[in-house]
Amino acid sequence: MSIDRVAYARGGREVSIAVDTDPGRGIRPDLWPSVGEYPLYDPFLYYSMTHDVLRNDAFRAALRQVAGGRTVLDIGTGQDLNWALEAARHGARAVHAVEAIERSHAMAAKRLAQAPQRDRIELVHGTSFGLHLPERAEVCVAELVGSIASAEGMLAAVSDAHARLLAPGAVVIPAACRTIAGAVCLRDMFADGLGFSRDALPYLQKVFDLCGRPFDVRLTVSNPDPASVLSSTAAVETLRFDGSQPLDEKTDQRLTIERDGAVDGLLLWIVLDAGDGTRPIDSLHDRTSWTPAYLPLYDTPVEARAGDVLDVTFERRTSDDGVHPDYLVNASLTTSAGTVEGSSVSTHHGPDLGTNALHRHLLIG
Repeated sequence: MSIDRVAYARGGREVSIAVDTDPGRGIRPDLWPSVGEYPLYDPFLYYSMTHDVLRNDAFRAALRQVAGGRTVLDIGTGQDLNWALEAARHGARAVHAVEAIERSHAMAAKRLAQAPQRDRIELVHGTSFGLHLPERAEVCVAELVGSIASAEGMLAAVSDAHARLLAPGAVVIPAACRTIAGAVCLRDMFADGLGFSRDALPYLQKVFDLCGRPFDVRLTVSNPDPASVLSSTAAVETLRFDGSQPLDEKTDQRLTIERDGAVDGLLLWIVLDAGDGTRPIDSLHDRTSWTPAYLPLYDTPVEARAGDVLDVTFERRTSDDGVHPDYLVNASLTTSAGTVEGSSVSTHHGPDLGTNALHRHLLIG
């Protein structure tokens, strides 16, 4: 592993980005910005989703059970129209597919023009928030689940859809998702040096371009070792996509340290339930395109022993765009030496820069 630094300037701010010039690419963990909550999807990101067998098998199995004879809404259909075409193949009476990214919509339009099911699929350029349907849909497919379950705005999109676009009792795929948290030490996971994967650098720069400035971007860890989790685990989000879930919510959980080690933050991953009869997908233990997120709690790792406890308050607040959440975490690690308080603020689009030692290393140097 070799760490280099790359300069970036935008919005009156200049940062020096720490970059791992020798990415692990499945052999060891890589550090990435969280990208799913931004309109940055390109052939590489679509490829990772299209070739995610567990994800696609689960969505396909859930959709197969409910599409026949019904009207289906596909939110965020993507360049490949995967679930719109799948719904039509399984007998959907009509499918309304919506895609916000211009390039993805253009590619989806080309694919639709060649599809045998094109007469039953309406493709719309835009977001579901601006969509109006001639009749309410009885099934909704929305691939808007993030590394933290709510991060891509799934709750806001589904809440709006239930209010305006979906029939009473409509089936939503996926049905539910939990965000699980466990205590880890990121510095131990990257003991040879800590920087964004070289493969991730273009995406990090695009996030900053989109938001107009560099900021303490949310972090994800691809290919983490599940054994790096030092504590028991618990759900900090339990989301149901039936329209009943509040957009803002606070959860308290207690994690118990299960083996000695240093703690500097939380690893967060999802367990997704696509629908009845499907196998849950666990993004830490399964090979899937979802990557766990990391939230820093302590500037200096805190030594903990088995039996110590980490009390966590996890709060989800909708950001000023009305769709994507910000996250606030407060934590207390109680050891034989006393209690150490920690915290983390993870926003969708900034503006804070350098609020913790990790981001100061990654983005300031």
